[in-house]
Amino acid sequence: MVKYFWNAQEGLSYGSIAADTLTSLKMHCHGWRSVYCMPKRDPFRGTAPINLTDRLNQVLRWAVGSLQILFSRHCPILYGLNGGRLKGLQRIAYINSTVYPFSSIPLLVYCIIPAICLLTDKFITPSVSTISFYLLYHYFHLLYRRKTHYMSLDNQ
Repeated sequence: MVKYFWNAQEGLSYGSIAADTLTSLKMHCHGWRSVYCMPKRDPFRGTAPINLTDRLNQVLRWAVGSLQILFSRHCPILYGLNGGRLKGLQRIAYINSTVYPFSSIPLLVYCIIPAICLLTDKFITPSVSTISFYLLYHYFHLLYRRKTHYMSLDNQ
């Protein structure tokens, strides 16, 4: 096999909607290296979504493709461990790119909890009369003191 002609050896992987990510993962596991190239003239031109609906559909496709890779046999957590040449930071980057759809869960909770609190008239923060308020207050007070202490050390 000749490593000069990529298509003759590897070819584009079509096992996922995010075929570019899957292909690059396989290439890195087989020992290929990536380089950043920025020529003066644009080598490729593409189009971007022009409205919100198209943008949301594109993000949905990316999320589904990432989850397909995460739950397939090409999961970056395990893929290439036996004889693969994927470096540690590359593995972390691929894991990050495949689990990013799960980052919407805390964001959704963060957006829904204030509305639930307003509608039910119950609050998630402790009232001033409880012990948990004082524990929370002292925790943040200690964090603030530690931060200002380190900032004063940096200024010296």
